[in-house]
Amino acid sequence: MRFILFILFGIFLSTSLSGQFNIKVGYQYGLTKPTTHNKIIDQINTNNSSFDNYNEMKSLKSFHGVNFGTRYRAGYVGLNLDWNPKFQIIEFDGINPTTDVSEFQKLYYRFDSYSLGVEFFVKQFSFGASFDWNKMRVRSENTERSDRHEIFNAKSTSSHFFVSLNVYGNENLTIALQPYVQIPWTNFDFTNLENDLNTGVNLGDYEDGFMNYGVKLVFQNGNYED
Repeated sequence: MRFILFILFGIFLSTSLSGQFNIKVGYQYGLTKPTTHNKIIDQINTNNSSFDNYNEMKSLKSFHGVNFGTRYRAGYVGLNLDWNPKFQIIEFDGINPTTDVSEFQKLYYRFDSYSLGVEFFVKQFSFGASFDWNKMRVRSENTERSDRHEIFNAKSTSSHFFVSLNVYGNENLTIALQPYVQIPWTNFDFTNLENDLNTGVNLGDYEDGFMNYGVKLVFQNGNYED
């Protein structure tokens, strides 16, 4: 980490001290395929296969959310600080034939990424990378406990790699499309999630990286050509 910071500060020392400060806000949508995590979800559906009028719990395949950030740009180089909270909800409901009682469960996911990165500009394009500190939290509502309570909380690290196309800009505002991929350095351990859900799934390893890829729509002050 010290080596990365040394490179970033070295880049800025070698450029002009005059620069541009940007505030960024936007929306993001990403696809993911957490195989280990989704095996736990599949086991829930297997356990409930005898339910009447059963609406199964879908595998976790995507996240959506907002992004907030700041950028200090000096010439063709920018230093970014970003916060990317992503969300998703999955659920099941059905009637237990043994008790003739309607049962349900909702899982609320929140995946926060705090990122420090560098960005390079070439005309209306830019590309960059970041180092991320991540936190995932899962809350639940179910038949026995209808209040929204936390059942999982864990941390990981990753990196974003992205390309940005500035599709519109004037002296006050720039709009950019930013395809990205987020690649994990460390994984989330879902042992505690399985312990709470108690599905009975038999896995040798409960870790999952949650690699995801998608696109961001970013609004920022200033002109990308400045």
